[in-house]
Amino acid sequence: MSYIHQKIFEKTIETAKELEVKDVRIGLGYTIVELDNNTAGLSYSFTKELNITSCSVVDEAGSLTGKKASYLIEKIFSYNLLDSSIALAAANAIINSNIESKDIDIVKFIKPTDKVVMIGYFGPLVEAIEAKTEKFVICERSVRGKSLPDYAAYFELQDADIAIITATSIINKTIDALLKLPKKARIVAIMGPSAPMDLEIFSAATHVCGSKVRDIKLAKQIISEGGGTRKLKPALSKHCVFKEAL
Repeated sequence: MSYIHQKIFEKTIETAKELEVKDVRIGLGYTIVELDNNTAGLSYSFTKELNITSCSVVDEAGSLTGKKASYLIEKIFSYNLLDSSIALAAANAIINSNIESKDIDIVKFIKPTDKVVMIGYFGPLVEAIEAKTEKFVICERSVRGKSLPDYAAYFELQDADIAIITATSIINKTIDALLKLPKKARIVAIMGPSAPMDLEIFSAATHVCGSKVRDIKLAKQIISEGGGTRKLKPALSKHCVFKEAL
C-alpha cells in the first residue's frame, strides 16, 4: 500500500532532481517554494501546531536556497509539520505548474437531501452550502462556530453524500485515514491551495481542487507579510481536476 505522501514523492522526485530551489518563504499562513524553472507552489504552514523550542523555527534557515528541489521533496516523509509543508509546497510547484483545467463549483452539485461533510473550515463555502442543504457538518481541529471537533470526522463521513476534505490533511498525514471513511459519497473532493492536482495520487477522490501560483513575486510578498488565502487571490488561479463531469 502506498500512502498519499509516498505517491507525491514518487510523482515528483525525478523532476525535482533536475531543479534547484530559488526561494523559500515560510509565512504565518502559508509556505511558498519557488524553483529555478519559474514555478512556485504553496502549502499551509501549520504555525499554531509547531513545537517551537527556540527563536529559530527552521534549523536550516539560510541554506535551503540553491539546494536541489529533491532535497525538499524528501522532507515529505517527515512528521515535522513544517518540513512536510515545505516538501508539499515544492511538490506543488512541480505538479500544479502545467494545470490549465478550470475551477469547479462543488456547491452547484449539492441537492437538498444531501449530507455534506466538510473536513477543515472553508469559510467562503459555508454560507453557500447552508443555503443548499440542512444536513451540513463541519469537522475542524480549531473548533469555530457550529463546527464539530476534528475527530467527529471518523463518524460523520461514513454516510456523507458529499465529502469536502482539506488538502492540509496531507501535511499532518491524516488524509489516508480520512479517504477510507466515506462509504456512499458520490463526490469526494480534496480542496485548498495545498492540493497537488493529480488524480493518480488520490485514487479515492473524485475531485482535486487547488491553486496555481500565477504571480510569484506578489505571492511571496503576501506570504512574507503574513497574508492568507483571501489576500493571495490576486496572485493565484483556481483549478480543479476530476474523474467525470457530474
